[in-house]
Amino acid sequence: MERLYRAGTKSSPEVDFNPGTGILKVSGQSYPENASGFYQDIFIWLKDYLAANRGRVVMELNISYMNTSSTKCLMDIIYMLEDAFAEGSDICINWYYSAKNRSMLECGEEFREELSMEFNLIPQNSGQ
Repeated sequence: MERLYRAGTKSSPEVDFNPGTGILKVSGQSYPENASGFYQDIFIWLKDYLAANRGRVVMELNISYMNTSSTKCLMDIIYMLEDAFAEGSDICINWYYSAKNRSMLECGEEFREELSMEFNLIPQNSGQ
C-alpha cells in the first residue's frame, strides 16, 4: 500500500499516513473550504488500510484549530479507528494540544469519552 502524504496549507492540515510504520499523522489547522472533499481520499485510504493491516496503528493528531465541518470529518476518522479496534485491531490515538489552547484539550477530552481504545492527551509547550 502506498504512503498517503499531503503537505499542509494555511487552511488544511499536513497528512502523513505511513503504512510501513503504522503511524498516521494529521497536523496543523483544518478549515478547508470543502472539508468533505479534502478528507474524502483520506477516508478511502484509511478504510483500505484498516482492512489489510494487522499491526499496531498509531494516529498522531496535532491539530491547532479546526472548523465544524473538519471536526465532523475527524470524528468520522476516529470512529473508523474505533470500529477497527472493536474488531480486534491494536489502535492508539495520541491527541497533542498546546497547553495554551484549552479548546483543543476540551475537544480531545470529548472524543476520548466516546471511545474504548487507547486515547492519550499530550500537552505541548508553545515552542513545540
